[in-house]
Amino acid sequence: MGRRKLRKTQRYRMTAEERAKFARERRELIGKLIIQGGWEGAIVLEHVRGSQYIVRLADGREVYASHKKQKDQQKEVVATQAGWRLWEEK
Repeated sequence: MGRRKLRKTQRYRMTAEERAKFARERRELIGKLIIQGGWEGAIVLEHVRGSQYIVRLADGREVYASHKKQKDQQKEVVATQAGWRLWEEK
């Protein structure tokens, strides 16, 4: 299945298959341990929306965090190692 045509914003529309794939990838992060520097021992508790998640830090606090997908991150691991930062309102 080819790409759909450009919208006015010059972005491609996602196909149903792409949306389903990305939703699966977000769900797969739930329950994973974060081993990124400064986040060691944190666990992904819940997906909120888009790239936003609720994460329990090693000290027990629950915070909102955002995650940027890493192109080279392996899918079959029990930990996620990069792309995490505290979510802040802008």
